[in-house]
Amino acid sequence: MNTKWLVRSIVLVAVVMVSTVSVAEFYERAPDVLPGTTKEMLTAEYWIGTMDEPDVLILPLGEIRARNEKYQRWIRSVDAFENVPDERIPIPYFYPGVVFYPPDLMSLDATAQADTVRKRIGHEIDYLKGREWGNYFGVKHAEHDINALIDEMAVDRIAASSVARSGITVRTALQRNVAAQFPAMSGAGDSNSYRWDRWSMGVIAMGQPVTVLHYSKTGEFLFVLSPLGYGWLKSVDVAFATVDEIKRFTDSPRFVVCTGDRVQLYTSEECTVSTGYFRMGERLPIASKINPRLVQIPQRKINGDFTVAVAWLALDSDTHVGYLPYTRRNIVTQALKLIGNLYDFTGELMGRQHETTYRDVFASFGFVLPRTDPLFTFYGADDSVLLPDSGNGAQYKKILAYEPFVTLMSCGRHAQLIFGEHEGEPIVFDQHGYRYEDENGIMLEVKRCNIGTLMMPEYFLERNVTFLELK
Repeated sequence: MNTKWLVRSIVLVAVVMVSTVSVAEFYERAPDVLPGTTKEMLTAEYWIGTMDEPDVLILPLGEIRARNEKYQRWIRSVDAFENVPDERIPIPYFYPGVVFYPPDLMSLDATAQADTVRKRIGHEIDYLKGREWGNYFGVKHAEHDINALIDEMAVDRIAASSVARSGITVRTALQRNVAAQFPAMSGAGDSNSYRWDRWSMGVIAMGQPVTVLHYSKTGEFLFVLSPLGYGWLKSVDVAFATVDEIKRFTDSPRFVVCTGDRVQLYTSEECTVSTGYFRMGERLPIASKINPRLVQIPQRKINGDFTVAVAWLALDSDTHVGYLPYTRRNIVTQALKLIGNLYDFTGELMGRQHETTYRDVFASFGFVLPRTDPLFTFYGADDSVLLPDSGNGAQYKKILAYEPFVTLMSCGRHAQLIFGEHEGEPIVFDQHGYRYEDENGIMLEVKRCNIGTLMMPEYFLERNVTFLELK
């Protein structure tokens, strides 16, 4: 055998392989400082310097709780949108399980519960059959792949009557509208959104009450009703408990709030091994009368029942005993802890998008904002609508008339938090999945939490814009 020839062949193949890999291109990343902004705007100090009274309490906790309760009463009314003008009616999301608020299924009889489950899973099956789907590599799913997912939903096992069970999530969990292990890409005609996992609905917090309605064929998934709507959770993520047990855990008067992006929970005082994490705005009961580093966490026994364990927080954990004081300094400080975070539209990577970013920031103070941004502005009393035919000048003027840091605005498909003004243009804190073309004609991808202008999303001012002032 010609050894030299063999060696040359191996080297040649290796070079070809390396060359093939090297020509693969990533999307171009947009710079940290986006057009129309400055480097200083990425720091809390810059924005705090624009405030007259950064540490004055905007609203006491009692008032925040009263507003939460007022919104819940309104959204649960018989026809909350009866007297709402058409230009303010929320745009429904495309997910089959989404509801504006979760109904009390425990109050229904067993037959009505079964009918509800059958109907809701039927919507999911229609969703699966209504378009083409591909796997994570963009390869089209075969018909038998889709049929296997439908089989896992076990519609034939829904009895003529079923009994809902109360449950609680034992870790941060992903709720999906398909009982599937892996994410999926949607097919053609989906507005360049193939990259998003359309089988995911969003992230459910640790310690979130849910209503369990059905079990998948293998038992790996539970069909539940949560604040996100109807969908599937992994069975291992949920423990069964009585309503009273859940309330004792979730309504504990002594608690810590996660004030960081996400904070680790540890198995021991030394804090060397993590046993999980909780995320900004989420709360856990304090397990000790003298040591706030000890917190209670929900756990699932082998038989599926709920129990409580104790975990440790690090000495320097980004947490707060009770909710943070609602001040302008704290709003900006909380928001900018998330700068640069990856945009995660459907939560498939356990990340955030615009709605969940704002909800988590303001949850640090005790606000329970609506689950979707078209509903944000119904949380407050401002019923004004900024119409797109006003022109940019009038639009900017109206937007800048609102107080920064406490004002969210929504165009019905996207929300932004007003931070201020620069050279006559509104500056916003945002979390989006968009891109822009630079002066050289190169498309730059943002897709992260950022400080920006109203150039992104480009459609924002082309739609009706509504406002929510949290003060």
